[in-house]
Amino acid sequence: MDHSDSLFPIALRKRPRRRAWLLAALASPLLIGVFPILDIAQASRQRPAPARIAAPDAAPRSQPGAIDRPATITLGALIEIQRRAREQRRAMAASEQLAADLPPGESWQAQLGAFSSADAAERQRARLIEAGVPVVIRQEGALHRLRSLPAVRAETEGLCARAQAGGVDCFVRRTADEI
Repeated sequence: MDHSDSLFPIALRKRPRRRAWLLAALASPLLIGVFPILDIAQASRQRPAPARIAAPDAAPRSQPGAIDRPATITLGALIEIQRRAREQRRAMAASEQLAADLPPGESWQAQLGAFSSADAAERQRARLIEAGVPVVIRQEGALHRLRSLPAVRAETEGLCARAQAGGVDCFVRRTADEI
């Protein structure tokens, strides 16, 4: 047999005993775990186990199978969030000014919704603003309440009637300062 066109390296072609030794030398680190990097790579592919909370009643419940990941946001979304926050601050300032301008006991608001998440409240607020109903979001405890700007009772009841005609639940109440 001519060894000149063999595919084996020279070390393996000359002595058959070296072939077994070379294979054993290459396989032994894998068998004894000298390459722990392989275990790290395998572990990084596994999903993290959900964290257990000592007091489940105190913390909000998450979706089963949800994985905590770092939040990412685009520049456009960040600009939109800042624009909405600016609008909200302006509406709050206008609301406080209107309430201060009304005579004592004559400041009424329409509550147009109460939501458990800020996102749901913001979506409804955007719909109402597009419909021409200026509202502000007030967070009280776990609820995000959508309220109209303070006005006299007749104006607030008219606004609430229009909202109910449009399919939005609504009720009239005194402003929080006067309760």
